[in-house]
Amino acid sequence: MSWNLMSYGKSGSVTRRGQHELLRFLRPDVVCLQEIYAAGADTTELDRLVGAIAEALGMAAIAVPAKHSDCHVAILWRPEYGLLSQRAYDLLMWHGLGVVRLDVGVEVPLTVAVTHLSPWNPDKQLADAYTLTGQLPLSEATILGADWNSFGADPEYDPEPDWSALPAEWIARHVRWNDDPDAPPVADRRPSQMMQRSGFYDAAPQLGAPWRATSGHRSGWSRREDVFWTTRPTALRRYQVVDTAAARNLSDHLPIVVDLDPQALAQASSSASPRNGAKP
Repeated sequence: MSWNLMSYGKSGSVTRRGQHELLRFLRPDVVCLQEIYAAGADTTELDRLVGAIAEALGMAAIAVPAKHSDCHVAILWRPEYGLLSQRAYDLLMWHGLGVVRLDVGVEVPLTVAVTHLSPWNPDKQLADAYTLTGQLPLSEATILGADWNSFGADPEYDPEPDWSALPAEWIARHVRWNDDPDAPPVADRRPSQMMQRSGFYDAAPQLGAPWRATSGHRSGWSRREDVFWTTRPTALRRYQVVDTAAARNLSDHLPIVVDLDPQALAQASSSASPRNGAKP
């Protein structure tokens, strides 16, 4: 599961308890979380907040400081999965990168990663995508849960927004740069295209799941802003956006869930079909 908690820690205790309750109800095996708020990269406060979530869920956790933002990320997992390694990266990424390798009881370990791309700079988003493809090798069975803050690679699956309906000051922060200011705006899809060309698969289009927005129910525009990328598309079994009244009330993002078949984690991505988001 991956979920942006909308400034967890700055939010009130009622909201935080509601988020704990929804997480307990959904019972994920592994959770990637974004937007855990601790001002000034206060690691003591960050550890306290992530510890509170882990205690509420009965899970183990790693907190990942975002050294260039007050909104941090974390990974939680069920304690029966053996932790083989963990790492929190800075690498000048806007929200950092957390990675754990877990023994899930099959032939190969599962590498779980979490990140959150820059909210307003497509060039920075692309730079972070380069870093992700460099730090998450295709040789490992990897699942990356992310607030992608960008667009999918395929405009047939993730259509162009209605730019005319958006505030003018937003548009330049989300479109591919063009030296002609009168050129029609075009969504900057380079971060997803970089991941795709590097051998990562976007779970929702790979499974042929119906398009569903994961944000925009509070403000902005409806878009699929939260994603799972994986190096083992043959292990994907199900993708779901948790769109309930409770989820809408608790954050400006909806949780996304993916089911993996652990027995298929050893299979190379070259056997996947369709390739990288092509229509099934």
